[in-house]
Amino acid sequence: MATRRNCATYPLSGRVTGLCENTYTGISRESTNSGGRQYRCSGGNSNRPAGKESCGCSYVDAQALEDHVWEEVVKLIGDGRRLEELAAEWIGLSEGDKEANIERISDLDRQIGELNEAITAVTVATAKRTRSAEAIAAATAPLGEELQQLERLRDEAAQWLSEMEDADRRGRDLRDLAKLARSSFRHMEPVQQAEILDLLEVRVTFTGPVPKELKTGTPCPVRAWYEAAGLEVPAAVLSDSDWRTVAPLLPQRPGDAIRRSVNAIFYKARTGMSWPEIISELGVTKTSADHFRRWSSDGTWKRVNEALTHTTRVPAWAPELLPPMTIEGRVDPRMMLSAAEPSRTGCR
Repeated sequence: MATRRNCATYPLSGRVTGLCENTYTGISRESTNSGGRQYRCSGGNSNRPAGKESCGCSYVDAQALEDHVWEEVVKLIGDGRRLEELAAEWIGLSEGDKEANIERISDLDRQIGELNEAITAVTVATAKRTRSAEAIAAATAPLGEELQQLERLRDEAAQWLSEMEDADRRGRDLRDLAKLARSSFRHMEPVQQAEILDLLEVRVTFTGPVPKELKTGTPCPVRAWYEAAGLEVPAAVLSDSDWRTVAPLLPQRPGDAIRRSVNAIFYKARTGMSWPEIISELGVTKTSADHFRRWSSDGTWKRVNEALTHTTRVPAWAPELLPPMTIEGRVDPRMMLSAAEPSRTGCR
């Protein structure tokens, strides 16, 4: 179980299960390339059992995961009315069952008392006829067996009553939660979110791999440039007219290698493909990556984009920060809660 401090910073610690069936816990990676708050699979960390290989699961961005799960929880509960109705129904059911169970315990206590009196009477009557312990035991044995059965039934009824009282308290907690949901759910602090997730018994299960960019922990430099510049990308391969516009801004080389590099960089910005994939698909060389590094540092790439503001543009590729997953919770053992429609990451 996560500590209070860990839950306050990472409300999903211990609630997320990866493809390897191990749970994820929160960890800060401020000193790494990916930086910031992350969730790490326990099957890949240094605390895994000795001799057990790392599962290879990737880190997951904490803020993106928490925002997505909390959005699903808020959507599930809605304005609180649905949760309040469920809680009221559950309280009503437990109240009715509890009264019946209290009556049953009282009746069993009565029967047990009567049976104990009967055993005493038989014991006294038998002892008057014979002092044999075996005879007394034989005479009271059937009553003893019946007493044991009644006591077992009484213990079961008492345990059931205790469970119903717990359910009743849970239902009342949920009713209070519903009132809170109407006004402040979307703006809760992580420590409050952790308490709500615990009450709803929320569990997250990854059903697919973490997106490839998150696995490497190294953001795409071309995407990062467009994100920092706040620019979109030309939507298609440059036309001859567009090329004549930007060619004077670039190094002059024989052939079309520079033009092919420019189109390759734009293609990478639109698709998010790796340089090896770009090279294989477009037939360019690794020099295209060198060109981008040089042009983005000396201002050339900024001037090229400024010269193409008249072209149709599209947003730069953005990676999915999260793997596909299911999100589940429950109000009581007989009533599972799950979002009705799949989310963009396959949540339900």
